[in-house]
Amino acid sequence: MDNVYSKLVDRNIGILTEEQQKKLEKTCVAVFGLGGHGGVASQLLARSGIGKLKIVDIEKFETSNLNRQVYCYMSTIDKEKVDVAEHFLKDINPEIEIESFHTTNGETINKMLDGTTVALLCIDDVVPSIHVARACRERGIPMIETGAMPFQNLRVYTKDTITFEEFHDFPTQRIKTEDLYDLDENIRGQIKRKLVMAFSDIKGIQNFYNSEAIEKMKKGVFPTFAPMVWLQATMIALEAVKIILNWGKISLVPKYALYDPIQYEIPTRSAVKRTLINLFDHFIRKNKEKIILLIYSLFLPSF
Repeated sequence: MDNVYSKLVDRNIGILTEEQQKKLEKTCVAVFGLGGHGGVASQLLARSGIGKLKIVDIEKFETSNLNRQVYCYMSTIDKEKVDVAEHFLKDINPEIEIESFHTTNGETINKMLDGTTVALLCIDDVVPSIHVARACRERGIPMIETGAMPFQNLRVYTKDTITFEEFHDFPTQRIKTEDLYDLDENIRGQIKRKLVMAFSDIKGIQNFYNSEAIEKMKKGVFPTFAPMVWLQATMIALEAVKIILNWGKISLVPKYALYDPIQYEIPTRSAVKRTLINLFDHFIRKNKEKIILLIYSLFLPSF
C-alpha cells in the first residue's frame, strides 16, 4: 500500500506536470448525483488523482440503471448509490478522501460546497439543481452541467456568466430559494417543458426522437445510451481538471461546447434569439444603476 498515489498517477506525468498533479491531489470536487454522468465522472476524477471527492445521491441502484451507470451491476441492485460509489472509489485509490451524503437539502448542499473548488451538477431533480446552482454562484464556485441528449454538450457557469436559470429560461428566477421546494404543479410543468425544448434549436437533434420518446421526455424520462452518456461524463471530468489547473479554454455559457459524435461535426444552433435575450437581461441586471444614471442624464433637464 506504500506510495499508492504516486504509482496511480505515474502515467499522468508527461501530459501533466508534477506541479499540476500535486494541485489535483490537494483539490476537492463536489459531485452532485452518481448516475450516468456523475458516476463515470467521479471515477475518472479519482483515476486522475483528485485528492478529495464530496459525493451525494438519494437513490438506490435499480435494473434500469444497468444500461449506463458505471457502478451499477446485478450485485449492486437495491444498494445505495453513494455507498457503492465510495467502495469503488476507494478501491481505485485507497488514499482518496471521500465525504458522502444521502440527501440534497440546503444543509447538505452547503456542506458539499465547503472547501470545494468546482462542482459537477449531475442530478435529475430540477429543484435541488437550482439550489446548487445558486449556492455555487454565491460562493464563486464554477459549476459544470451537461444535458441528457445524444450530442455531447457541456456548460460551465461562474459568477460572471448568465445563471443556470437564465440559460434554461426557468420561471423560478424571482422565487426565493427557501420557496423552491414548494413549487406548484403549474411551475413544475413549465420547467419540464423548458427542459424538453431546451435544445430543440440544435440542428439534427430531432432525428433521434420519435413521438413516443418526446412524450416520455415531457414526463421527465429521457432516453439514454451508454456510449453517449460516458462521452459526456468524460467531458465534464476533463473540464473540472481544466478549471482546477486553469488549462485551455473553458466551455462558458451561453456559448458552450457541442458535438455530434455520429456525424463527427459541430451542430449549428438556429435559435440565437433566446440566448441574446438572456444576455441582454443579464446585462441590464448587472448594470441597472449605471443605466438609470444614463437615462437621467440624457432625458432629464439639467438644473
